Amino acid sequence: VTKEILIVAGETSADQHGAALVSQLKAASKDVTFFGIGGDNLRWEGVQLVEHAENMAFMGFVEVVKHYWFLRTVYNKVVSECEKRNPARAILIDYPGFNLRLAKELKKRQIPVTYYISPQLWAWKEKRVEVIRECVDQMLCIFPFEKAWYRQRGVEATYVGHPFLDGEPNFMEREHFLDKHSLSTDTIVLALMPGSRQQEVNRHLKTMIKTVELVKRDIEISAIVGKAPGIELPQEIGDKIHIETDTPEMALKYASLGIVSSGTVSLQSAIYGVPSVVIYKMNPLTWIIANKVTQVSFASMTNLIAKEQVLPELLQNRARPEKIADCLKKWLRSEDLREQTVNRLSEVKRQLGGPGASKKVARLILERLETA
Repeated sequence: VTKEILIVAGETSADQHGAALVSQLKAASKDVTFFGIGGDNLRWEGVQLVEHAENMAFMGFVEVVKHYWFLRTVYNKVVSECEKRNPARAILIDYPGFNLRLAKELKKRQIPVTYYISPQLWAWKEKRVEVIRECVDQMLCIFPFEKAWYRQRGVEATYVGHPFLDGEPNFMEREHFLDKHSLSTDTIVLALMPGSRQQEVNRHLKTMIKTVELVKRDIEISAIVGKAPGIELPQEIGDKIHIETDTPEMALKYASLGIVSSGTVSLQSAIYGVPSVVIYKMNPLTWIIANKVTQVSFASMTNLIAKEQVLPELLQNRARPEKIADCLKKWLRSEDLREQTVNRLSEVKRQLGGPGASKKVARLILERLETA
């Protein structure tokens, strides 16, 4: 009997991890089909999309409030699809504002819920743990410290490792990559990773470009922007900066240094061993609210795992070109300092565990489907 599964991945990284998981689920079982919310990666894996994730990528309280009615409509669409199809299970990936509300609705309809990639409740809203305790029957975490955090709060969670460590299937060799961008192998490459949401790129990229100009006054470097799918870049970029559109992560992997937004990509800096300055700018009102409710001392996952500042963080008004350039120049002028940072990044990577997360998650979900 074919079992239908609802999958909800409301943003770019969730779409990537969701697609890797769907691929593993299909490889392990011929009897599963999927519908839900996702991006191009999930669509390529054959998931029937109720809504495209590109339309859902709002970051921050203010943006979510602005788009409340749109999100409400999408939510109702998903619920009515569940009424029609009665899925055997739901897989919710991160995206807590939407997914935790949906989990309550699914619980009412007796649809079991796997939550893959825990929302970062430990950073924000501890109260939401109650929803997870009552409405989620399988919590799969990608960070080592989350399992114990949940356990202390009465939630049985499983640590599965980080899907980023499952390998980069379509990365070309470094020489080919540099060649593609007409750069020589001894070029100092600076990766600019402004984010995967349009509003992040709008807020970050101009600052990044100004930083490049400041660094170039003292040190010869070449900058490459990692452009996420569906993102439009501003006119200012001109032809002085290279753009990597095919595989944006490659810009970071083959860089000497990076400027990254504080989301998922700051963790990729650790995985690829690239010293980076972490920046983040948000709507001023969102910033005020975030400062009131945040319970952690760092914005980037890399520093949270290290429990210390391995990568400098310049947030909101501190994310100024001069300050970012100063941090980069310190690394460029001291090989020792750079090496020290690289070593600390490799320690963070070690703590994330080894490859195989998607395969493990697929196995755990199929076990539940078989016993249902």
